[in-house]
Amino acid sequence: MIAFDFAYHKPTSLQEAFELLSEEGAIPIMGSTDVVVKMRARRLRPKAVVDLKFIDELKFFKFNPEEGMVFGSAVTMNELIEDHPEVKEHYPVFYQAIKKVGAYQTRNRATVAGNIGNSSPAADSVPPLLTYNAKLKIVSKEGERIVELKDFFTGPGKNVLKQGEIIHSIIVPYEGKSIGMYYKLSRIKAVDLSTIGVALTVIDPEGKRDIRIALASVAPTPLRVFEAEDFIRSKELTKENVEEFAKIVQKNTSPITDARGTKEYRYEMAYVLPIKILREIGLYKEVN
Repeated sequence: MIAFDFAYHKPTSLQEAFELLSEEGAIPIMGSTDVVVKMRARRLRPKAVVDLKFIDELKFFKFNPEEGMVFGSAVTMNELIEDHPEVKEHYPVFYQAIKKVGAYQTRNRATVAGNIGNSSPAADSVPPLLTYNAKLKIVSKEGERIVELKDFFTGPGKNVLKQGEIIHSIIVPYEGKSIGMYYKLSRIKAVDLSTIGVALTVIDPEGKRDIRIALASVAPTPLRVFEAEDFIRSKELTKENVEEFAKIVQKNTSPITDARGTKEYRYEMAYVLPIKILREIGLYKEVN
């Protein structure tokens, strides 16, 4: 039970939200699936919460090959994957990750912007977005700025948002056909945070075959491993090259032990899962 006083506001315009968020101790919320948990545990004690999900300007989705996919921060996860077939068709790894966030009822409230803003290292929606080179449009009463998602996180639960700023929308470029997989290991199969999550995306699999990889729950922030991508680029997927690719991924992790798993298990899976995904999507067949 939340046993402290705070004000609750539900603005219907961005300008109204900006004024409310300029007050010290005010925080924005979307689905509130993470914030309420923190408030109940008294790890977060705001003076005011500003509920942004009633702002129509933040409830939009659009896709075209030139601009890619752009959607507002108030679009729920279920709306994304159920109302917009472009997500599954053009961003399959992102689609898979969203399907693995909590339960259906949770996804009716949860938003990708909220998942990003919470800035948990275990955020399932983030690794695939990293592999798709996503950007964020951040707005405040002072103006707007575009931030690369890879530059947004600064530590566990921390990011570059300043007081009064909100995530307006998520921008995901379209770089052509992609295949891949989001592989999530957790203590139970449903409604649990990831012990480790691995997003492997292959852009233009029948042409340039650009392999990208990002992970959750193995570092202080969601992690994209550019070093491994640089190594495997333009190389044949031989046993030697694939194993070295996985070793580089593993080397870049810095997992910890917590209630969901040990650092040793996470470290081992950071090697195993990239190979498993390449095999399961049909790009790599190990020859003994």
